[in-house]
Amino acid sequence: MLRIFQKIMVLGLLVLVLSCGGGQKALTAEPKLSFAVLNDPDSLDPGFTANTFAGCLFFSAYEGLVSYDTQNRLVPGAARSWDISEDGLVWTFHLVDNAKWSDGSPLTAADFEFAWKRVLDRQFASQTAHLIYGYIKNAKAAYDGFASMEDVGIRALDDKTLEVTLSEPCSYFTALLATWTYFPVCKAVAENDPNWSRNIANYVSNGAFRLADYRLGEGLYLVKNENYWNASKVNLTHLNFMIMQDLTTALAAYERGELDGMLKAPPAAIPSLRSRSDFHSMSQFANTYWLVNTTSGPLRDPRVRKALALAIDRTSLIENVLLTSDEPVLGHVPKGYIQSDGRDFREAGGYYGLSPQADIEQAKRLLSEAGYSDLSTFPQLRLGYYTNDMAKKVAEALQQMYSQNLGLNFRIVSAEWGVFYDQVMALDYDICAMGDLGVYLHPMAFLYTFTGKTPPLETGWRSPEYDNLIEEALRQTDPARAEALMHQAEDLFMNDFPLIPLYTGAVPLLMKDYVKNWYYSPVGAYVFSEIEILEH
Repeated sequence: MLRIFQKIMVLGLLVLVLSCGGGQKALTAEPKLSFAVLNDPDSLDPGFTANTFAGCLFFSAYEGLVSYDTQNRLVPGAARSWDISEDGLVWTFHLVDNAKWSDGSPLTAADFEFAWKRVLDRQFASQTAHLIYGYIKNAKAAYDGFASMEDVGIRALDDKTLEVTLSEPCSYFTALLATWTYFPVCKAVAENDPNWSRNIANYVSNGAFRLADYRLGEGLYLVKNENYWNASKVNLTHLNFMIMQDLTTALAAYERGELDGMLKAPPAAIPSLRSRSDFHSMSQFANTYWLVNTTSGPLRDPRVRKALALAIDRTSLIENVLLTSDEPVLGHVPKGYIQSDGRDFREAGGYYGLSPQADIEQAKRLLSEAGYSDLSTFPQLRLGYYTNDMAKKVAEALQQMYSQNLGLNFRIVSAEWGVFYDQVMALDYDICAMGDLGVYLHPMAFLYTFTGKTPPLETGWRSPEYDNLIEEALRQTDPARAEALMHQAEDLFMNDFPLIPLYTGAVPLLMKDYVKNWYYSPVGAYVFSEIEILEH
């Protein structure tokens, strides 16, 4: 048996450590942090949503079996240690001795079992069920109704011991455990009140902070969780995530001292902010792209979809619209994952005929082959985006590029995130803004999204061959063979162009210099539990 007590390093990333240095200044007596985020979550239930706007809450109010630290390492969280069987299939987790929920009740292995199996209940309609059923024994069969939950490889052996049996060995399972889909939910509370996550009075969590209040469009207000097992390491008494969609307004509040930090600086201000000590460029394992409804009119033809991808000048979009140091993405999986042969997955996989600049002639040639030699006959399509300043600017830029480069007339439409997501899942769109933040550092964080009959993002695209390649890759114990299969799957996907990749890059984050010992990881994890505030 292999016993793992301490830490597993996440490789292939530049690590930015932001820690308290020097010790010349004293700590603030009652430290509070106000930090601006971009939007409301679509749910406060970690088992339900894939919406990254919820990350600030989940990574602060919950703790999984494994957590990230300020050096981007995966370290023990609610599990003090774990054992892995010699065949890599059976993982046995041992919970910390004094783990409790924020209401003071004991956190048990049964809470983890309950939370994970709840995600596998198709009626629960979790947006991230694939993160569990793709890896745990009999989980997919139970999700599809062909096995009972008793058959699933998740079992509480006692209050402090959780046994998990995988379908196949998985080299990155610890990274999956650090995603909020694997966070616990209090069984007693959820069984008593199925709507617990909508009722602040019943909102219990097991992390460093607990949710005290939530005001739609205004903020998520958290306070220190005195029942957290490691509460002695938590310095902040209050952690407020202020919801501010207008980045310029947020920056003004930050400069006035009303905010201690903000997730994203406005693009126009970045050149003047870049040299400041409170400006931090935080690398992200992400792809901002536009989904294509492959069942809508001319978009049924993959040549049309590729033409629309070719007609975009990504360099101009980044330099003249985003005003950032982002990089073009020319595939589905962005840069950031280093293969077993030392090459970046994206560079090894190629670029599917795309380039940073627009290839207008090739785009027109494909449209002509698809029957649109006279581009005036091309129907007007919708460019949809969720309410967000940056998404709006990108939509306007794409509208202009399609008009100038191809003579096509696109109509811009928008909706609040909740309505927008429902429209996506109902295929009530033509082309729309979307993106993936890889919630774990592996190509599967992107590739698995579009498998199966009910993917969490709907394009109308389905491929049994793609599904088989992904499933075969998951079964591989040889990393090189798994990588080859993932490349085959991505080739199949990208040659059909169910999405239009645009850009990736770093988050231009601002945090006051008096805020120490924090981190925002490439997979979007907020590591704020040990923040210290110096007197200022």
